[in-house]
Amino acid sequence: MKSILIVEDDPLNAKLLTNLLEAHGYRTRLATTGAEGVSAFGEETPDLMLIDIQLPRKNGFEVCFEVKRSPQGRSMPVLLMSAVYTDQEHATRYSEELSADGYLMKPFDMNVLMERVHELIGRS
Repeated sequence: MKSILIVEDDPLNAKLLTNLLEAHGYRTRLATTGAEGVSAFGEETPDLMLIDIQLPRKNGFEVCFEVKRSPQGRSMPVLLMSAVYTDQEHATRYSEELSADGYLMKPFDMNVLMERVHELIGRS
């Protein structure tokens, strides 16, 4: 079963993402701070990470940077999510600079999220 690490501090968003991804057959793990996200990644390398930008203790940009500079994280897909940085210019720039595989501007359509997940890691 393919696994997805969700790094999201908002309880409602975390629940929605977890329920959606599990309903599609993925195993999920939740981290609610940036530091927890990096730690969870180190414990068990997932097939994909969904990382919110606005996180306590370590923001999503920092989490993505740390993950992507590690040997096991270089080839692992990462999708960044944000309700703050909502223009396409920021989305493209941050994705490229951090080697992220995509950027979803909140609120996003759940069908779009699932399309991106399927593109990056296939169906579970």
